[in-house]
Formats: sequence, C-alpha cells, structure tokens
Amino acid sequence: MDVSVIIPVYNTEKYLAACVDSILNQVNVSLEIILVDDGSSDSSGQICDDYAKKYNNIRAIHIKNSGQAVAKNEGLKYAKGNYIALTDSDDKMTPSMLSKMVTSGYEHDADIVCCNYKQIDEEGIVSHTDCTNKEYIFNHEQALIHFYSRDKIYSQCWTKLYKRQMLKDYHIENEPMRYDEDIIFNIKAFKAAQKAIILDEPLYEYTYRENSVAHGYWNFKKNINQYIDDRIKRVQITQEAVNNESAIVKEWSLVHIIIYYNELLGRVALYPEFHSDKRIKTILKFIKHNRAIWFKYYSICGFSNIGRLLVTFLPAAIYMKYRKFKTNV
Repeated sequence: MDVSVIIPVYNTEKYLAACVDSILNQVNVSLEIILVDDGSSDSSGQICDDYAKKYNNIRAIHIKNSGQAVAKNEGLKYAKGNYIALTDSDDKMTPSMLSKMVTSGYEHDADIVCCNYKQIDEEGIVSHTDCTNKEYIFNHEQALIHFYSRDKIYSQCWTKLYKRQMLKDYHIENEPMRYDEDIIFNIKAFKAAQKAIILDEPLYEYTYRENSVAHGYWNFKKNINQYIDDRIKRVQITQEAVNNESAIVKEWSLVHIIIYYNELLGRVALYPEFHSDKRIKTILKFIKHNRAIWFKYYSICGFSNIGRLLVTFLPAAIYMKYRKFKTNV
C-alpha cells in the first residue's frame, strides 16, 4: 500500500465529507484512510462511521477528546502504508497530490516528500498561490536549512508525506500539546531524514477558518499560558535536535527560534498582564544573547531597524508596551 492518510476529526461536520471525498478521488495510488474521531460533539463521528461502512479502505476510530496530537498518534498505530499523510479534516487534496508525491518519493527513496498549498477562506477567496512548479532534491543538511529558514518547506504536517519506516525506526510521534505539535513533529522527522523532496506545486487546499482552534481569538486568549509554555518547549526540542548538526544548520535553527519568539512577543504584547512575566523576560534575554545572529538576519526575523535597537536596550516590560502600541497602530 502506498499511503496511509490519517485524519484527526473534531467537530468538522460541515467539511469532513468533502475532505474524505477528495482523498477517495486520488488517482493512481493505493491508500487507506484512518479517521480518528476525537470526541466530536456534532455529527462528525457518525460521518466517520458511515464512510467506514461504505468503503473497505476506510477505518473509523473513536477516542475521548484529547487533542489532535493524540488523535494522530492513535491513527499511526494502525497505519500500514509505505508513506504517512497527516491531513486536517476541513481541508482537501487535489486529485493528483498523493500520486505525484509518492512517485517522487519512490523514485528518489525519500524519507519526506513536501508539496506547496493554496489557501481558501470561507468565502472562497484563494491566496498563497506562488510556487515554482519545480522539484527539489535535498540531502539531510540541505533539508534542515530549508526547513529552519522556511524556504519552500512549511511547518505544517499536511503538506508532507513521511516514510512510515523512518517514523517507526526513530520512534517519531506527536507531542500531546495544544500548540506547535506539527512543527515539533517535523523537527523530529527532519532530524531523522536523510533525503527530502519538494514538489513546489499547490497540491493541497488549506481551508482558513477564522474561528478554528489555530486562529480563534478567544481560544488563544483562554490558552495564552499554554501557548507560551508550548513554544518554550518547542525551542528546547529544536536546540536538542541540532546538537550534532553543522554550524550552518545551528545558525538557521537560531534564526528559526527568534522568528517564532518574535511572533510570540507580538501576540502576547496585546495582554499587559503578561508584560512582566518571567517567561517573557527569559525570551527577551535569549534574543539579546543571540544578537549577532538576529542582527544579521533581522528582517527575516521580523524586526525593523528601530525594533532591533529597542529590543536590545529597553527593559522587558517597556519593550512589551512598545510592541502593544505598535500592534494597535
């Protein structure tokens, strides 16, 4: 079997059928679909069962609500395909996605195969369509550099196929986290991968929903402490993952960390009660300590000329007030 498609499902009754149908409509590839209902309170669980009854290559699994990471790990237990796809239940695949990716993976014996995607919002507006339509073949170091620099390799799992044997050999699974579980899974996977392929084509259709778990304002506000803790854990895992890598990989991993720490500062700045939080002070201290790196790549890291000076010299609480003012403007 070529691919096992694992789909964690939670309250996506409006989108689930279209997602599953897009996978059933894949051409020139053998596959199984593993639907993991993560304790849905709508009709999603029943939709999973209906598909499993109708199609021999679909399995429905039901677990208590535990989060996407746990649901994906449950699906991995049953997967039999040569490659693993981890797909969101409100998205779709173009008909040739898996065939193109598997063919390239087999041809080059790749541990990871990546593609590009297009984004479609709930009003049907399409964005993120820039791509080269070329194939890129990377060795271990090249793949890590492109991954940490976010150059044609995205942090999400749903743009990738993973060789199942690699995941098994290196005991790679999802960390049970609310935020950043995809990026941490990919940090582990790219650490293990000896060869990666990029098909820079928009083969995946990502549905942007303003009120999704990933983007909902109130979800974030309620879970801001978890967000900070998860991102700090992600940084720790990143640092451990590059211990034995080349100097250039370590450099780009620091750029990667600072990019996402800067994103964190921008989001947390909206909540004054966290401006003097010890974790925020530690993050700013980390950025200042690695000043040589982010001064070199300050624009990539998301800092302006003025911003990089202010973060260097201002106390943490005052700098966070500046970030709040800048965000509100």
